[in-house]
Amino acid sequence: MTIWSFLVGLIKAPVFALVIALVGCHNGLGVSGSAESVGRQTTRAVVESIFLVIILNAIFAVTFAEIGI
Repeated sequence: MTIWSFLVGLIKAPVFALVIALVGCHNGLGVSGSAESVGRQTTRAVVESIFLVIILNAIFAVTFAEIGI
């Protein structure tokens, strides 16, 4: 393990955390007042978060490959 691997992890982790938090908050604001709505919005937030983390990870991989890290 190189220092670059460690630094890449320190860069990516907060970005992923921010995206997950923003998606969760955004979907949480869409709850309409029933337990069914809470479940639906929670499922939607999880799916969107997973999708965005995969996309962002691909973007990071391409970016770091281009700059040689």
